[in-house]
Amino acid sequence: MDNIHEAVIKTLCYRDLFDYPMEEEELIRFLIEASANPLAVRRALAQLIAEGKVEEENGYLLLPGRGEIVGERMRKLKIHKEKYAKAHKLAQLLKNIPWVKAVFLTGALAASNAEEDDDIDFLIITDENRVWVTRLLSYLLFIVLRAKRKPGVDKAPDMVCLNMFLSEKTLKIPKNEQNLFTAHEVALSHPLWAKDYFHLRFLGENPWVREHLPNIKLPKVKIKAQENGGIPVRFGRFLLTLFDIMVYKIQLYYMRKRRTREVVERDRILFHPIDLSHKILSAYRVKLYSIQHSSPNFSVKESSDGKKA
Repeated sequence: MDNIHEAVIKTLCYRDLFDYPMEEEELIRFLIEASANPLAVRRALAQLIAEGKVEEENGYLLLPGRGEIVGERMRKLKIHKEKYAKAHKLAQLLKNIPWVKAVFLTGALAASNAEEDDDIDFLIITDENRVWVTRLLSYLLFIVLRAKRKPGVDKAPDMVCLNMFLSEKTLKIPKNEQNLFTAHEVALSHPLWAKDYFHLRFLGENPWVREHLPNIKLPKVKIKAQENGGIPVRFGRFLLTLFDIMVYKIQLYYMRKRRTREVVERDRILFHPIDLSHKILSAYRVKLYSIQHSSPNFSVKESSDGKKA
């Protein structure tokens, strides 16, 4: 089996973990660890379908024996339309915070795979030295609107989850966090609104994504440098920076006995106590291993994560 055939199986295997059958265009775009043109992928698909290693149902591609997830995806598409409209409306409110540069939809809703009781995950990008004051203001805003997810609640349908904040200086995912899972998270993130082409810059700042998903197109965007302004403007920015530092230190003190896996930095906040990356990639390797041993013609090579699947 050549690289393209293997890549198709890997791609369907990864998405199968989320009960997500793929359309042909999606599979080509998110092909794992193989750069291929659409014609080559279609030829590989035709052969794999003929050999019974891939199935096609109602225009969706999936692993054999997983036909039930087609109905699941169609059901979730209806849920997506309603939730997306709510997410888009809520995201517009953040335009009232002047130093917010962009708001992205992430998680299951960004992948069109959300359930009815899922919350709405936002990634908020801000000016440098404005992450913590933005978090404070956005928390207050959505608390007043009764639209913020409460801590410790397992299910919070349509509530906003404010767990990810980046400044314009921390758009690139750190090397130790770059893997197949985070590559998908970056590529799937959906801009609800953005200033100064920040929806393109976020992807452009993470070219490593193509090591895992070679068919993802990376934009090249030049951002206009911020003007310094006069003395009153610079002094106002200085005061805001001091306030941001104060809010940051207060939050660190509050969290000192509650910290788990959270990333809490001056210009980056990631509140995800559960390491989904490790969980998903481990399940992915187990599933690929089972496919490898159920089909003698399928061999798994070293992945770009440096591990055998």
